[in-house]
Amino acid sequence: YSGFCGQANYEPGTTYGNMGWNPLGWCDGTIKPTAAPTIDPNAPGCPPVYDPSVVYQSGMNVEKDSVVYKCRNYPEGGYCNAGPNFAPGSTNSAMGWIKVGSCDGTIAPTASPVAPTASQFEGKGCPQAYAVGGDYSAGDKVEYKGRVYECKQWPYSGFCGQANYEPGTTYGNMGWNPLGWCDGTIKPTAAPTIDPNAPGCPPVYDPSVVYQSGMNVEKDSVVYKCRNYPEGGYCNAGPNFAPGSTNSAMGWIKVGSCDGTIAPTASPVHAGTDSGGCNHPYRESDLATYKAGVRVESNGFIFECVSDIHASKYCSQLAYAPGGIYWSMGWKKIGWCDGTLAPTKSPSATPSLAPSASPSAEPSLTPSSSPSLKPSAAPSDAPSLKPSAEPSLKPSAAPS
Repeated sequence: YSGFCGQANYEPGTTYGNMGWNPLGWCDGTIKPTAAPTIDPNAPGCPPVYDPSVVYQSGMNVEKDSVVYKCRNYPEGGYCNAGPNFAPGSTNSAMGWIKVGSCDGTIAPTASPVAPTASQFEGKGCPQAYAVGGDYSAGDKVEYKGRVYECKQWPYSGFCGQANYEPGTTYGNMGWNPLGWCDGTIKPTAAPTIDPNAPGCPPVYDPSVVYQSGMNVEKDSVVYKCRNYPEGGYCNAGPNFAPGSTNSAMGWIKVGSCDGTIAPTASPVHAGTDSGGCNHPYRESDLATYKAGVRVESNGFIFECVSDIHASKYCSQLAYAPGGIYWSMGWKKIGWCDGTLAPTKSPSATPSLAPSASPSAEPSLTPSSSPSLKPSAAPSDAPSLKPSAEPSLKPSAAPS
């Protein structure tokens, strides 16, 4: 934000002044002048004069009109190479440069610089020179102006082959890591051996096909392999990410050249259910039910929601539906199927003939239509309303 402090329309207290200034409070009068600065007669002279053709890095000093400027740290240091509008002493100078102070004369030259070690290339020469638009992947090493650079890991590796992101330039650190200096060339490797029994080319790249991680294609006699998740999502991201394109390395790994065709594989395995039919069709209304392990049918194929606790969450999102562009993020294709699942048996219309093995926990609310076969264990509290049809076998103990 300090870059705004010296610019017009950003004066303190104005509409946009808070972009560069913090209010501290009120004051009155003037500040007493400080003592005159002391000059060290043994101080060094000025650093090299600012040169717009030089690529400056954080911490480097330059001289402009007898004033020393120091290139800021990343990311502000990117402005040190952003052109004349950001040069030392310009209107936007503070965006990339720190004003250190004045200087006079020149600095005595230092001893010859010692090149930082690039151990894997020490005494072996330089790797292949960088080429704009090259098909670079994470870990690839190149030489640019006598220095060795390594392509960063994904997702930054996507910058490695693009113009304006060359190693050592203003935005080069977006995709490249400097390793050190190198000299000469690397000794050529032995000629590659060719296996006469090697397979031919895989299927030609087809932009209408939905590719999954690990799948191989052929483009211009070169084999490309779709990267693993999440980079594999670029394999279906359109022509700007197709094999051999500028951004090919974002989703594809260049495997090597090929010739001829690969022998066809065996017929695909039928992956229907035990009954031979298809699982329930994929429906938008059922999204909330799609969890890890759930199988659905879409366009004659069976898809299963992956078991990974994170990736399986894509199954419940419509944008990742089976057969779509990003279906492989959450689903795996099991195989093809045809027909429907056999229906379950219909329930019986009447209750079972046999009674339950044990009595119910509570008695029925109404008496049965006929008396029980055996008498109750104890006499009733009140006599019956009608006499018995036959006399009892023994007289009662007392007259009524």
